Amino acid sequence: MCGRYAITKAVKKTKSIVQNVKGVEDTDNFNAYPTQLLPIIKKDQDSLSLSNYHWGLIPKWSEKMQDFKPLNNARLETLMKKKTFSGLIGKQRCVVPADGYYEWRKNDEGKKFPQFIKREHNETLFFTGLYQKNNNIEFSIITTEAKGELADIHHRMPVILKEEEINNYLNAQDPIVFLNSHQNPDLVFYEVSRDVNNPSNNHPGLLDPA
Repeated sequence: MCGRYAITKAVKKTKSIVQNVKGVEDTDNFNAYPTQLLPIIKKDQDSLSLSNYHWGLIPKWSEKMQDFKPLNNARLETLMKKKTFSGLIGKQRCVVPADGYYEWRKNDEGKKFPQFIKREHNETLFFTGLYQKNNNIEFSIITTEAKGELADIHHRMPVILKEEEINNYLNAQDPIVFLNSHQNPDLVFYEVSRDVNNPSNNHPGLLDPA
């Protein structure tokens, strides 16, 4: 799963990718969490734009349900089986830029220790996602089964693109085939402060090794 990530200077980091920036300021968010307005890249006719959307899809059928929790993640394996996502995968795909994401490793005693997961040379990550416009504007991050050492931290992880793969995903004739054949880039991770556990904490020190 992916429930927290960092994104800094999104406008600068996507300058060579997008043609339009719509209401996104070049700020730093070291502890992005669901329900926040966060930048995504999506197609606008023949160009790519960077816009702010709320993290967490709320399907139209659930709008009258008081206790419904927004769908922050969408499992790749069941995208076409879930009505909420199957209607979006065709033409409402997006990419979510990030510096890296947080996941919590459990020790033998069940205590959780946050890890920051990123590319080795600090290249930007681009999570695959889906977006919708109902009463709100929202997105969800597509996840897949974690592999290798990352599976020891959590059994799920985002489907991650390199910059040069963004258009391949957004323009794919069959996005399910693309996603199933895609391989994530190599990632590294390290333990960080438990300060990240509190979403109200948002400072550069969250990315420092513990």
